[in-house]
Amino acid sequence: MREEPLPQIYFIRDTDLITFAYELHILPGDFLREIEFNLQSLITNTGPDSIAIMGKNHMWFSDSLFAYCSTGDLYQMIFTTEYLGARAFLFHADRKEDGRAYGDLLMMDLDTLRQDVKRNILYPEGVNIELKDGRTETISLKKWHTMELHEKDALKSWGFSYNLEQVAKWRNHYSVVLNYWKEQAFAYTSEGLEELLNTGYMAAAQYPDMDMYRIPLGTAKQMLLYDEAPVYRLLPSGPEKIHPITAVTKGLWYESFREFAVTPEDFGAVDRLVRRETDRLIGKSPSFQKPEKPYPDPER
Repeated sequence: MREEPLPQIYFIRDTDLITFAYELHILPGDFLREIEFNLQSLITNTGPDSIAIMGKNHMWFSDSLFAYCSTGDLYQMIFTTEYLGARAFLFHADRKEDGRAYGDLLMMDLDTLRQDVKRNILYPEGVNIELKDGRTETISLKKWHTMELHEKDALKSWGFSYNLEQVAKWRNHYSVVLNYWKEQAFAYTSEGLEELLNTGYMAAAQYPDMDMYRIPLGTAKQMLLYDEAPVYRLLPSGPEKIHPITAVTKGLWYESFREFAVTPEDFGAVDRLVRRETDRLIGKSPSFQKPEKPYPDPER
């Protein structure tokens, strides 16, 4: 595996965005606890653009519009994430095939995105409310702030209202800035970027082996249950192969030595796991057929 610093902006052209998003949850770190929500956010987004914010221990996906809306959860994440190594991933889907979204992806340090958001913040002009009887109306922010808590609790639903003309201007800006960032970016392959991200994850292990790929505990357990390829525990004496039955009898839980890895030759098993899981998430029946023998991914 190669070790080199990541440029400020990386650009990946025409890739499987669903697969890349899943691998973002297991190769740069352990973000598995958030994977179901985040992948559903990406899959169900009706617009072409999504943004993911990756901090030290958390990752958040949403429609890119909510990065610029002052009341959006993604906006709050951008301005409250203090981790210096935080990254932003900008997904742009231009087509769908067999339930999967394909398109371009940009990776940058979070502050690059944060500075653009600061210059293009969208503020609400009112609040859309729905009463219990089904009637709807838009009220001013002033009226909203003067409403009593019990009045707000009595509503069936509510949400901030943004000026459609301002949103249209933002969409034009975002399209322009995406193209600008692509021109400034360092073009790379998805496999190459994943390898570089995983290098940092492995380097942070207590007993790293830089010739292997580090994987989270949850991924290690899944691979052992399918018994598709060897999984190793990272120990002071070096990587130690784990017997598959350990995933069933002990669940891999140790007080220490809870870091795991696979060899580059067996990374094809990780690719198959990712394919199965993303098939499940998009509603496609996965294949559980075990290959006659493990095979490496020719791109890695």
